[in-house]
Amino acid sequence: MDVGFIGLGNMGRQIVDAQLAAGLNVTLWARRPGSLEPYADTAALVAGSPKAVGAASDVVGICVWDEHDVDEVVLGDDGVLAGLRPGGVVAIHSTIAPGACRRLEAAAASYGCGLVDAPVSVGANFPRLLVMVGGTADTVTRCRPALEAFGDPVLHLGPVGSGQIAKIVNNTLLAAQIGIADSAVALGEELGLERDALIATLSSGSSRGTWSAFVTPRSVTTGGRTMEWARKDVGLALGLAEEHGIAGDRPVLEMGALGADVVEGAGPNAD
Repeated sequence: MDVGFIGLGNMGRQIVDAQLAAGLNVTLWARRPGSLEPYADTAALVAGSPKAVGAASDVVGICVWDEHDVDEVVLGDDGVLAGLRPGGVVAIHSTIAPGACRRLEAAAASYGCGLVDAPVSVGANFPRLLVMVGGTADTVTRCRPALEAFGDPVLHLGPVGSGQIAKIVNNTLLAAQIGIADSAVALGEELGLERDALIATLSSGSSRGTWSAFVTPRSVTTGGRTMEWARKDVGLALGLAEEHGIAGDRPVLEMGALGADVVEGAGPNAD
């Protein structure tokens, strides 16, 4: 399978490295030449534009930051869809609104191509990633080899947009856990315990979880916008709740918003 990929951030690099290791033919494009440097001595090819990535590929993965960035590389005269082979598939790994994915699916159909939303998360089988997929059964089947190269499990959840809903709920729950954990640690400190010792204790007991990577202060931070994920994704959850007439005062949404503040002041992104 010929696979293209755009978006070489933390998650994007993990995906591409796994696809190369699986023996897929991978073609890359990036706005910044420096993002391509790690692949100079690999089998990966480099294209001159998103359109050229599409022309070289059966499946193109997109893992850029937000909806605007996805539109920029997928649509237009120089976008992926302008070059993608008929019957090809665009896989949106970025976390964006489900409605945006449905809009992009319609655009892909006008080119004779398919589209799935396939956001990812670090899960129990790391370095394999959880892949949450939305799309038609036929389209998911066509791109499954590209997804299974890095994903375990790869879960088909329903029509386009379903994967995004699962990812947004997942990240809102994670942000809420971080908010609750930060509050719990503060309570322990007020009761006289030393912060680091308490975190070490809670991280080893029945309350242990991913939250500890964010509540523990760290001196090393990742570059780019990785620590903004909680605010962006909880914002998407609040938008979906409003769209569907769901009250925004649900505990997971309220604690998720609090957790977003903690995340932006924490260390390396764990998702």
